[in-house]
Amino acid sequence: MAKMIPSEIDPNTKSGGERRLFKLFENDPDTADWTVLHSLGLARRGKKKPFGEVDFVVLIPGKGVVYLEVKSGTVRCKDGIWKTTNRKTKKTERMKRSPFLQAQDGMQAVRTAIEKRFGNKSAEHNCPMGYGVVFDSIPCPPITPEFERSDVIDEEDLRHPVSRSLLRLCRKQEGMNMSVSPPEPDILKNIRNFLRPDFDLVVAKSTMIGHTEDLLLKLTEEQYTRLDELEENPRCLFEGAAGTGKTVLAVEYARRSAQEKGRKTLLVCFNRLLGRWLVSRSPVSGNTGLVAGSFHALVRDRVSQSELADELQSAEKTEPTKKLFDEIIPELGELAIEDMGETFDTIVVDEAQDLMRPEFLNVLDRWLDGGLAGGNWAFFGDFTRQALFGMPEEGLKEFEQRCSYFTKAKLRQNCRNTRRIASETAYLSGFQNLPYVVMSVEGLPVEYHYWRKDTDRPAQIEAAIEKLKSGGVDVADITILGTRKLANSSLASTPKMAGHPISDANSNSAPQSGDGHIVYSTAHGFKGLESPVVIVIDVDDVALDANQSLLYVAMSRARSSLSLFIDEAVRQGVDEKIRDGMKRELGV
Repeated sequence: MAKMIPSEIDPNTKSGGERRLFKLFENDPDTADWTVLHSLGLARRGKKKPFGEVDFVVLIPGKGVVYLEVKSGTVRCKDGIWKTTNRKTKKTERMKRSPFLQAQDGMQAVRTAIEKRFGNKSAEHNCPMGYGVVFDSIPCPPITPEFERSDVIDEEDLRHPVSRSLLRLCRKQEGMNMSVSPPEPDILKNIRNFLRPDFDLVVAKSTMIGHTEDLLLKLTEEQYTRLDELEENPRCLFEGAAGTGKTVLAVEYARRSAQEKGRKTLLVCFNRLLGRWLVSRSPVSGNTGLVAGSFHALVRDRVSQSELADELQSAEKTEPTKKLFDEIIPELGELAIEDMGETFDTIVVDEAQDLMRPEFLNVLDRWLDGGLAGGNWAFFGDFTRQALFGMPEEGLKEFEQRCSYFTKAKLRQNCRNTRRIASETAYLSGFQNLPYVVMSVEGLPVEYHYWRKDTDRPAQIEAAIEKLKSGGVDVADITILGTRKLANSSLASTPKMAGHPISDANSNSAPQSGDGHIVYSTAHGFKGLESPVVIVIDVDDVALDANQSLLYVAMSRARSSLSLFIDEAVRQGVDEKIRDGMKRELGV
């Protein structure tokens, strides 16, 4: 197995031939002491081509250096003009010159660079060098004066160990350069270090986060195919764990309903902050056929416009908050909506698990043309550990009774969190198995900070934020989530953090992250939302089921970077959960 540099092929590599050859080098046992450089960029490749690339540079101990040009798909030559046709796209392109001249030019460009670096009399410059062309899908073209059979690695050759073809090419070069001595190991090492040196420059954290965000966005867009598959179903319950794209899909579903189908659509959720976010989305605010917001805000608005407004005001002054939100507002809302005669053609519910109460379902049933049993709706929910506001059994049973005919769709692909964040969230949240399929985006390590009773907690959190800022991270991308309200948290007496005011997202005013503020929210309040960088503070327990559910919600809000500040007393419990989770995932 050759040493591949880089060790993994770039996912953006389009050439199937290059991908195949990469694997062949990687898996050939006779290449164990070889070094293979893939996709070597050239700052200059002749006067007519100021830059270029060599597909593969192969350094073979005791033999020399081989430069390879790879051509995939169909290749043909007519009247001296070479053309190649992509197997998938069927697109034909004309080559500026033959692939053999391309390989030769690449070799000469590198030899010239080596000469400038080591001198024309150096062993590095006089190292045996050769070139060849790989046709991975076709047999060797007819031999011409331009090349010999040994210069070609064709589809038949690739059915055998790739080392065999490379050594054949080396034997030809040895016969042509009898006076050149085989290279010493140090010579090849010097060439390798010159062509692709190792270095340890620190990549800015903002750059890593930005790259991760781009990959996550691509994967999120792929979830739209689930909507395409179920577009003809009038009623559908989408179930998925945190990070499976439920909110994104809910917004897209509502947009399609209102803009493409012309239906009057309601996009609703339980959480106030999430409701604000839904309203702020351009597909929502820019379309009069689409109404969005949190359930209680929308219902209360209808009651306030009705003859029941005085009764609501009186209840708000005298009744306990829980009773007001769980019973009174929904009951008054149902009556107000009936009096107004307001109906929607489609209702889309995000974080549906929090609205599975009879009182809430009564309102939705009244609002929807045809009711929940016969109308058009889409519910998106996580019925694992995100039901922080309670989901009474009778509410779920009543929902199923009212909506006996509907389609269920399971969202399994996590498209929000990096692999590390998704896995470690599940470990600490008490899942025996991962509730989703984690993505391949590795991302930054999850950071664990532990504090004792005498720890200056604000100072430790501030140090973490300063570290993020020094890595180029914008404070607008940082969200602090706590297990308690801001007034009862470790930041209760800290109005500023790293020079930036702390904005309480759970207050009546909207978060001010765009004004240089750092947003703080409870995990409860941030349900359904997400942030590139999340710092979770005041984690005091990881054993109780309720705390695990809270931790699940908080950790899963982070897309690219996650830090946790945990009480030292539960360090052992955290370590055990991480260790046990990894063992289960690895099957050991």
